[in-house]
Amino acid sequence: MKIAEAAQKTNVTPVTLRYYEKVGLIPPIERKDGIRNYSEDDINWIDFIRCMRQVRIPINDLLEYTKLVQKGTDTRKTRRAILVKELEKLEQENHNIQQTITRLKTKITLYDQGKIK
Repeated sequence: MKIAEAAQKTNVTPVTLRYYEKVGLIPPIERKDGIRNYSEDDINWIDFIRCMRQVRIPINDLLEYTKLVQKGTDTRKTRRAILVKELEKLEQENHNIQQTITRLKTKITLYDQGKIK
């Protein structure tokens, strides 16, 4: 599929897709007559990168992971360790967010009960 369709399907702009390819976050996209032709594998990889970026995983960490993927199965242990580290950070962040949500709900309830003026 062409870049416009790939952008729509992955919910990122064509500029972002070209940037991801330029910096190495996605592998070089096959071209036909100079036009990018995105495969389903490309779309799946872009979805993964987009998902990771939505939770603010740094580009440098994703670049390291992407390079390891491209090196093949010998890097599985290292790639897994990267994902585990990122998951642990997200779980801690989620815990902190849940604590804040609980405190805000409590505060709002106090307002609703007239206990805070």
